[in-house]
Amino acid sequence: MPSRVAGVPGNRLVLALAGVVTLGGVGLIGLGVSGVLGAGSEAAPAANARQEPAPVTGVPLSKMAAPMKAARPTAVYIPSIGVSAPLMELGLDTRGAIQTPPLDSPNLAGWYRYGPVPGQRGAAVITGHLDTRNGPAVFARLKEVKRGDQVQVLRADRSVAVFVVDKVEHTPKTRFPAKKVYGKLRYPGLRLVTCGGAFDRQAHSYRDNTIVYAHLAAPYYPKS
Repeated sequence: MPSRVAGVPGNRLVLALAGVVTLGGVGLIGLGVSGVLGAGSEAAPAANARQEPAPVTGVPLSKMAAPMKAARPTAVYIPSIGVSAPLMELGLDTRGAIQTPPLDSPNLAGWYRYGPVPGQRGAAVITGHLDTRNGPAVFARLKEVKRGDQVQVLRADRSVAVFVVDKVEHTPKTRFPAKKVYGKLRYPGLRLVTCGGAFDRQAHSYRDNTIVYAHLAAPYYPKS
């Protein structure tokens, strides 16, 4: 059964780090083939899980953009690795762990709806599977993302939050940096999380996580 990040809605999430142990392990996300044995079955309905227009181009980037107004995220694009995926909302399961996207939709990623909306001030979190039993999933190539790459999040008001990658981290799940991923930020940030490293057949889980850290570099609003 996969391990997941333990959490508490809203800004109280980081305060619950000590409580992660009470949930049976160290805070981490298990998003890989092992999810077949325990994917989040109570995830919010994927009414917004549909393909959207292509990512925007030619948007002037700044070192750090001001926060955007709230609008539900609907799709995520990572042009450098060919990701174009609809987003569903993810909540918490009965153990207080983040749910995972369903494995029967491998190109579906999920936004943690108890955290900030992508584009707002704070650390918005998007997760996706590395693979399924049938092959690669949405974040199969996430480890190839480089500093300076763009991550674009399309939102329900047709605006696009354009993020620029600051760094990519590969970390053992036993040392998942929950405070860095979910902690408060003074600027609009984004974290992309999936599995990585070797697959532990006994634990039915990957041993590591790949985490992408990014900041909002430009808000894009269509002219019409």
